[in-house]
Amino acid sequence: MARPKALCLADLEPVGPGTPAGRYLRLFWQPVMRAKDLAPGRAKPLEMLGEKFTIYRGQDGAPHVVAHRCPHRGTPLSLGWVEGDAIRCRYHGWKFDGTGQCIAQPNEDRPFSQKITLASYPVREYAGLIFAYLGDGAPPTFRQYPDLDRPGVLIADPVEVLPCTFWNRFDNDHGHRHWVHRATAQRLGREDILILHHETAEETAYGWKGTRSVKGRGGDAETSYGEVLSGAKAEAERAMGLARVTHWFMPNARLLFQRSRAKGFEHREVWDSKVVWTVPVNDAAHATFDVTLTPLEGADARAYAEARAQQEQEAETRWDLAEAILAGEMTLEDLPGDISGYTSFTIEDYVTQVGQGSLAERGPEHLAMGDEGPIFHRRLWLREVNAMMASQPLADWRLPAEPLLPNGK
Repeated sequence: MARPKALCLADLEPVGPGTPAGRYLRLFWQPVMRAKDLAPGRAKPLEMLGEKFTIYRGQDGAPHVVAHRCPHRGTPLSLGWVEGDAIRCRYHGWKFDGTGQCIAQPNEDRPFSQKITLASYPVREYAGLIFAYLGDGAPPTFRQYPDLDRPGVLIADPVEVLPCTFWNRFDNDHGHRHWVHRATAQRLGREDILILHHETAEETAYGWKGTRSVKGRGGDAETSYGEVLSGAKAEAERAMGLARVTHWFMPNARLLFQRSRAKGFEHREVWDSKVVWTVPVNDAAHATFDVTLTPLEGADARAYAEARAQQEQEAETRWDLAEAILAGEMTLEDLPGDISGYTSFTIEDYVTQVGQGSLAERGPEHLAMGDEGPIFHRRLWLREVNAMMASQPLADWRLPAEPLLPNGK
């Protein structure tokens, strides 16, 4: 039997059932919704990995993910009612329990409900998110992230859905930071954001690790946009702090450390541990699930939670501002001065990622040495997906048992 032709990166943009990337992502648990966005007794439509589903939370609080449509006449089940731990179709009242088994056909004189089932999927709630296993067969062991299990304030942000391929988010390497986020850095007086970095990549037991160092030319300490900020490379290295390292958990999560951008905390030495999952919604859009652990307690923890609540209020208008910038109606420098650094960072990322378009739209890329992180990530994905397509063994990715946060902070 001939071996399948090796895939290229553009082959990994489609994510529906049976596609190479879709098959690979379905080997893992994926976040599908923020937990607080699904109230008990409510059902919602859900699209992930190019498929539609119904997600609902039983009146006992347990979440469920089942097929999108009723198997009777194809009506979306999210239009119906949640009754106890079951969901009832609005069209003719057929009722299904949390396993997908039909348990009632009220319009039938000779019901045959025991013969009717719909697809249901394993679900777990963790770190403020609802996860589902959307693949075939028994799910793998559910993975927990030690850096999110430490004491502190744990916040799951509103889910971001961007109208571009998930590779646009994957390729958003650290080298963009001092250019894309320049307006925010200057507005907040955050000179550390303007430092130019170089990133090296190495494979790990869980995926890969990117390590940054200050970019310089020989003995020159050229470290920032414009003039040297600190006058010494060592000082610039120190200013990087915990942001020196990013950990990528295959296939689609990453852990990074950053100084808090919440209002009132921007200039304090408060470091967030942030895990971000990037999940394709379909071939042209992706969702990001962002969970932050901030090591604060007592009054500081309460003040921080209030500041983060303000960020969520700002989220209601941020995409309107982003689309206005993409349309040329305003610039990033025109953003309101009173919005949080978190929100302006998000808008800056949106316009650059969405503006790129798909790989096919961009045409040939001219990658350089500064793109080591994205190049390494692409190669790792291509290696694993090509192995899967050839029925060869895949890497057994294993998360660390202890937090990766250095210095115990």
